Amino acid sequence: MSKPRHLTEVATAAALDGGPQRPLEHEVLAHALEARERDDRPWLWFHTGARREALSFSGAFSLARGWAAALFQAGVRAGDAVGIFQPNSPDFVGGFFGAQLLGATAVPLPWPVVPGGAPSLPMGAEAMLRVARARAVCAPPGTAAPLHVVSEASRGPFVQKPQARTTAFIQFTSGSTGRPRGAEISQRAAMSSAHGMARALGLTADDVGVSWLPFFHDMGLVGVLMSSLAAGFAVHVLRPTEVLLHPRRWLELMSSERASLTVAPNFGYELLVRRGGSCEGLTLGWLRAALSGSEPVLRGTIDAFERRFEPAGLRRGTVLPVYGLAENTLGVCFARPGELDADLHFEGRWVPAVGTPLEGTKVAVRRGDGTRALEHEEGEIIVKGPSLMDGYVGDSRATARAFDGGWLKTGDRGVVAQGQLHVTGRDKELVIKAGRKFHPADIEREVAQVVDTPPNGVAAFSVLHEEQRGEELVVVVELKRDEPFDVARKVRGHLADALGVTPDRVELVKAGMLPRTTSGKLRRGECAERFSAGAPA
Repeated sequence: MSKPRHLTEVATAAALDGGPQRPLEHEVLAHALEARERDDRPWLWFHTGARREALSFSGAFSLARGWAAALFQAGVRAGDAVGIFQPNSPDFVGGFFGAQLLGATAVPLPWPVVPGGAPSLPMGAEAMLRVARARAVCAPPGTAAPLHVVSEASRGPFVQKPQARTTAFIQFTSGSTGRPRGAEISQRAAMSSAHGMARALGLTADDVGVSWLPFFHDMGLVGVLMSSLAAGFAVHVLRPTEVLLHPRRWLELMSSERASLTVAPNFGYELLVRRGGSCEGLTLGWLRAALSGSEPVLRGTIDAFERRFEPAGLRRGTVLPVYGLAENTLGVCFARPGELDADLHFEGRWVPAVGTPLEGTKVAVRRGDGTRALEHEEGEIIVKGPSLMDGYVGDSRATARAFDGGWLKTGDRGVVAQGQLHVTGRDKELVIKAGRKFHPADIEREVAQVVDTPPNGVAAFSVLHEEQRGEELVVVVELKRDEPFDVARKVRGHLADALGVTPDRVELVKAGMLPRTTSGKLRRGECAERFSAGAPA
């Protein structure tokens, strides 16, 4: 396999360089949208059931102006923060880019991913607004909020002050291993990330995307909304709830619209394998890139998905593992279309390659003592580049801990091999049992293979017992229904055979009991805290 252009290796050190960043056409989000003021091509198609609504580039700019006027009338000025509490809809686009036109900072808030979600702020959203010191919130009529609610676009003048040095938005991290923090993303970082991802995939105005990822999440906001704006292609947008209830609609939309691009976490592709239905009536040969990121990318899921829908024209190598995080706006490393990247056999498992850094981005792996790891040696992934956050809003201590000499300490574990990055886990979640280290995702994957539960329906974590001078491995399993066999015994037996580890405790809970982030990731740290306190995990 040929290496991507610009890739360099520093001796035998675990380091990758994405090469120089090419000039940006626009460094401000508002300017990128304004440049398409007269572009009447459909940009976003919003699908709800059998209904669909088109929003053109020019229509989006006009809508953003209306929301900017409404926010200005509500007292919002340049530099103020504005909460955006909307589902995947034209109003999210209008409110978000309306804030951009004012030079204000948008704060995307999680929208309930449940059928018929009521317009009320979810748990934690008020704290996000307080941390961001928001002045107003764009939300549906009737939403109860602790500050001024702007519910619709308006007419009238406003002062337009978007500048490259201002904060474009605050992306609250998922908090899967700790308390959510707000990453301040500058205008230039946002545009660098959007253009970097689009260029890595070779996206053009001829591409067609399909996505159900929520716009409040970095993968939906930057990976879908901003990248499509940067490259100028159309995206068909579903709401997450609809896909979770009816996953085949995702497939049908990709087929009917001849989609060339889609994106989802690993569990999304697993959902299609399990509940996507037959290949009859589907044509997926147009799909050239199905990005998989935001959670551990499993080779088993990739292979099962590509085999399952090969009769519908899906090609081998269409699923591309990617790696990113909110603190780097989003994308760090991407596998490239047409390249079948080699997996790494690491500690008894196969870890897919997530490719090479985006342009302008450098990635290295370092040991616990701060020195650079060598190739094939695991360590912490650190990142440097034009898309790094400015810091955590209102938390200078956390910001100082996150950086070291201009490098972002991701807290993720990784290995560089064959010129590719492989993400092996997270520092804070490592489980140590009988002197061996295990990544929770490996334990959870094995359990999900023998119990009728989704991939994120299992949580594995360790609990420290000081009196025993050791850690206890706990596995919590969500059950959809009463099982006719001893689940705990089956889980212990399978883990002993597959990984050579036996959990100390196997707890069974009802579906929906495990704490998760707004994007569906397990909060393993919270699970451990609940268990230690004696409450159901």
